[in-house]
Amino acid sequence: MGAAQALELPDVALFRKAMGGFAAGVTVVTTALDGRLSGTTVSAFSSLSMDPPLVLACLKRGSRTLAAVSEAGVFCVNILAADQGELAYAFAKSGCDERFALAALEPGATAAPVLAGCVAVVECELHAAHDGGDHEILVGRVVSVRIDESRPPLVYVRGQFLKS
Repeated sequence: MGAAQALELPDVALFRKAMGGFAAGVTVVTTALDGRLSGTTVSAFSSLSMDPPLVLACLKRGSRTLAAVSEAGVFCVNILAADQGELAYAFAKSGCDERFALAALEPGATAAPVLAGCVAVVECELHAAHDGGDHEILVGRVVSVRIDESRPPLVYVRGQFLKS
């Protein structure tokens, strides 16, 4: 076997375009710390384990929501419905403090805000955090789940929401 060759890194624009072709559900990850609500739009979310029930969500390094989740130790993954695109855009903007006024809040099992009208809500305690390059991979131990099967989910692909 020959000497290992260094692999060339892919073109960033091409990599971004390829990843954009993968349809993803849209979530808003929320938390609360000392009475202050934080939240951000996240498409990098997945189930991880059934026993114990674990999920993962990837948040950008330097985000206020990541810092708040790390300190609060709890977070809520609000899986958005097809008609909640405006909410997804609002939570994608940094420093938009009015975004929580765009949705009613419901009580939950943790201190993390639960957004009304979602197709599913997954409340978690922070189980672990791992390096993910320019993101941090949060692993949450699921403590509560609720679903609304009457509504279709919001799906994002190639820079836009799919029409249901």
